[in-house]
Amino acid sequence: MEFEQEVAFAARHKDWMVVKKLLIEENTLPEEIAMALASIDKTLVRKSYEYAGIKADVVEAYVLTVAKKGRTFANLADIFKSLQPGTVKAALLPACPTPAHYPLAESYFVKKLLEEVGYDPCLEPETLGKVFPHVKVAKPRGNYGKKKKA
Repeated sequence: MEFEQEVAFAARHKDWMVVKKLLIEENTLPEEIAMALASIDKTLVRKSYEYAGIKADVVEAYVLTVAKKGRTFANLADIFKSLQPGTVKAALLPACPTPAHYPLAESYFVKKLLEEVGYDPCLEPETLGKVFPHVKVAKPRGNYGKKKKA
């Protein structure tokens, strides 16, 4: 039995459903495969924190209070130097259903902080799109513009 070469991910739980597929043909570029994998990763990371019980909006609001704009290692070092463990913990515990969840909130905090300052801790579809402009970043489906008139 021979299988088609593809990248495929599908998940469904309650109201959430995602399907991401890429059929790999002879002319498929490696960067197109990387884009499909990065898109799957981005979806998985975001949903993983949500399903683990972390309130992303609480973490993201705290990130905005400590992040300083400017993509430099010096800026990043200054931000991390300024963080006080007790203050960070106090700010992130409200994002947790129990204190045992704190390491998950802390992990999400570091990820979002790096992103806010301008560093992608994971390979992002948008970054790949900048490096490989010929590979299109998939846009979310749906009507996000003005509502259509009935």
